[in-house]
Amino acid sequence: MSTFSGNRYILFLLIAAGIFSGWACNKNSAKSVDFKTSTISYILANGSNTTLFESAVKQAGLDSTFSGAGPFTVFVPTNDALNQAGITQSVINSTNPVASKNFVLYHTIAGVAMTSSSLIGTKELKVVMANGDSVFITGDSNAIWVNGVPVIAVDLIAANGVLHALQGILIPPANNLLQLINADTSLSFLSNALQLATAVPDSLTKDLSSGGPYTFFAPDNDAFRKLGYNSPQDLNTVNPDSLRLFIASNLVPQRLFTYDISDSSTLLTVNDSTLYFNLTGISAQVQLKGHGYFSNVVSANQMAINGVLFKVDEILVY
Repeated sequence: MSTFSGNRYILFLLIAAGIFSGWACNKNSAKSVDFKTSTISYILANGSNTTLFESAVKQAGLDSTFSGAGPFTVFVPTNDALNQAGITQSVINSTNPVASKNFVLYHTIAGVAMTSSSLIGTKELKVVMANGDSVFITGDSNAIWVNGVPVIAVDLIAANGVLHALQGILIPPANNLLQLINADTSLSFLSNALQLATAVPDSLTKDLSSGGPYTFFAPDNDAFRKLGYNSPQDLNTVNPDSLRLFIASNLVPQRLFTYDISDSSTLLTVNDSTLYFNLTGISAQVQLKGHGYFSNVVSANQMAINGVLFKVDEILVY
């Protein structure tokens, strides 16, 4: 595995150290935490920004586990991350222990202490977590991401493992791409378009439910309204081949998060169309090469079992 190099590595360590100093120091005195002898449970219990995750660990009945031999790698959402996700202390207190255990274990790798040096240079590395679900980790010389969530501090070494701080929370995907689309009321036009565009044996709905991994730049309802369609049923008059064309032109045959896409980069879709990305403005934009207009990315990084869903506000080809 490649590692950080030169001044960029030193800068990263300094930034990480600054974050950790406020993230993991003891509520009363930083000197009371000896990271060489303290277990993960002890560090979580005495951290200044780990109290909510520590409460989830206790609710799950895993505090004694994290006091054991390990080793463990734990990606710890800070209190800020959990609060922003709506996971407050009262929510944790009322959560079923089984659900709490699944949540904590989805943030935990059992049997290994994975430091940042083993994560840098990875590209959507699939790692099976302690609850049996997988995460995808990417690391470069600037940062590390887990399921698209930034790691904001690395390598807090405990006696029985290592902790990394997360800017957000990890949620195992429960649905495939087709299920995400069908359940989203802002994508009801697209849901109908997929049904109308289905052909046998080359079924787009089958691809989105069991194929992949894919990244789908899904046009939202407003994208269809801009073309004069007032309801999903209005698409019944559209040629199915035209529907298949625009859907396939938005579907990339690989799992991608925002950090995988750089400014002015291009990606090939499943029908060999080329998507071009402009990331210099207020919002990210995507264009089908050869067409004169851009679509804004209105949401990103919604993870499915078989890929990632982005929403865009224009149909790229019609």
